[in-house]
Amino acid sequence: MAPRDNKQQAPVQKQKTAWYWWPFLCVEYLLYSWCFLVLAEWFGHYWGWTVGEHAKATFFSQLALLQDDFPELTQHIIDQVLIIFTTAEQWAMIEFVGIFAPITPYWQGMVFVTLALIARMIMLVSFYPLFLLALFVGLFDGLIVRQRRIAQLDREHVTIHYHSKRGLPLIVGGAGVIWLILPGLWPMHPLVVLLPSAVISGVMMRITVGSYKKYL
Repeated sequence: MAPRDNKQQAPVQKQKTAWYWWPFLCVEYLLYSWCFLVLAEWFGHYWGWTVGEHAKATFFSQLALLQDDFPELTQHIIDQVLIIFTTAEQWAMIEFVGIFAPITPYWQGMVFVTLALIARMIMLVSFYPLFLLALFVGLFDGLIVRQRRIAQLDREHVTIHYHSKRGLPLIVGGAGVIWLILPGLWPMHPLVVLLPSAVISGVMMRITVGSYKKYL
């Protein structure tokens, strides 16, 4: 009989993604979101959408929701999208003929899905200062909580700190992914998604900093 190996193998820890890979991860999730929205548009006739027209209507409805609350931002988004649309106009207005004529609405749907996704990316970049403000407030408040815990000789919360530290980037990144996908299916005001996400991010930052070890 072969001798038993009584040594317990240490669990393999997943290596953290280096910071210089973050832009590539953003591009990867952006491509996933784009593919999902294009497929949802192409197969939309199964749940009552008109292929090509749904993406166009959703895009303009999204801009109409922003027009009342953020007119300057809406105009900025329209200007940026028009620049891109003018550059790619000869590709966007392609109409297939003959046996390929049924492809035309699918092509137009893909074009408007792409334009709407670019518009939401501009919105997301415009709203990320809100996340920075929430994170800064959470950081400042968390430092106060930590100093109070040190003064009162309170116990450390390693588990809380560990989970909140891991959950913080998931919330910030997940909010971006949700914002890129959901309004592509139904018109949605950005504050419905981004404002609660910013508040939760600030709370998680407060918990992360406040539960950090007492002494550096």
